[in-house]
Amino acid sequence: MRPMAIDISKRNFAKALTIGTCAPSLLAACATNNNSSMVTDVHGALNKSEALIGGAIRRQGQFEVVVYSAAGQARHQIPLPGRGHGVAIAPNQEHAVMFARRPGSYALVFNYVSGDTETLIPAQSDRHFYGHGVYSNDGRWLYATEGERSTSHGIVGVYDVENGYRKVEEFSGFGIGPHEIIIMSDGRLVVGVGGVHTQGRSPLNLDTMNPSLSYLSESGELLEQVSLQDKHKSIRHLAHDGEHTVLCGQQYRGEPDDYVPLVAMHRKGEALVELGGEPEDWARFNHYVASIAATESHILATSPRGNCYGIWAKATRELLEINALPDASGVVVKNGEFHVSSGVGRIVKINADLAKQTFVSGIQWDNHWSAIT
Repeated sequence: MRPMAIDISKRNFAKALTIGTCAPSLLAACATNNNSSMVTDVHGALNKSEALIGGAIRRQGQFEVVVYSAAGQARHQIPLPGRGHGVAIAPNQEHAVMFARRPGSYALVFNYVSGDTETLIPAQSDRHFYGHGVYSNDGRWLYATEGERSTSHGIVGVYDVENGYRKVEEFSGFGIGPHEIIIMSDGRLVVGVGGVHTQGRSPLNLDTMNPSLSYLSESGELLEQVSLQDKHKSIRHLAHDGEHTVLCGQQYRGEPDDYVPLVAMHRKGEALVELGGEPEDWARFNHYVASIAATESHILATSPRGNCYGIWAKATRELLEINALPDASGVVVKNGEFHVSSGVGRIVKINADLAKQTFVSGIQWDNHWSAIT
């Protein structure tokens, strides 16, 4: 099976996304508060090597993306037209993109140093965003997970960064319901394919769902596709360890009284291997793993539904501890340390010895974090 690459230039350009072609309602939502709501720290220039970016809940029904410094300051708080999910950060310029939570209607490009909004990309009328994207290693392209609204047919949209984030190509043929996409150092794209056809957020095919971890070339060719034995484990969130290991977190869509492993690791050409834990341990995660990150020695996965996060030894896959954290959300690695966010405003910093420091940020973090590198 090979994915299909569609050159948008061969189709009706009226349906393609171009710079400045934004849905009026989305533009209005951003423009209403953009200047008055931006909070900029006054204590000097942003230290990019120490900054994190994540979505947050401003107040009931209002959302923002926050650029946050390691010193504990919100450098920019940029309003969003709707709830955000994942953030992609450009490798060689000061751009980042916040993707709307699925079924998402927008992707917002902003300058994380100045706090200025650059481009608002609306979803095409027959498409929605799944909440995640990633830049190519050279920063030339932005890849976004998308789906056909009527079928959940999986698509990776390819956007031309140097040409105003115009959509130029689509990859498909790897399954339905893609969620997170990451990129490896050799340029391979990795897609967590959830396998679930939804209408809005309601699942329609739980008896026939077919999730997978799919690897694509930079031109959209399907290079490798692996699955778990239990097809009710919807593969959704991803991370890699900076080398060759990919980690994937699952949402379990099977029997509610079954408590099964929800994190697996994979290396090229091998089978998926699940991390350790007893059923009573996995019950703590309430059938859902969100953000994942890995250091040289440890793996950490959060569960906002389970109000906790777990830490595993990378070499042995042994579960070392599960810690309570209300609405545990994003996790990133900075300077060899985990940084975990939560929807109650707490941030937990965990060093290589698993010693922990907890801070109060005053920000209601929502979903994922990304680190500026």
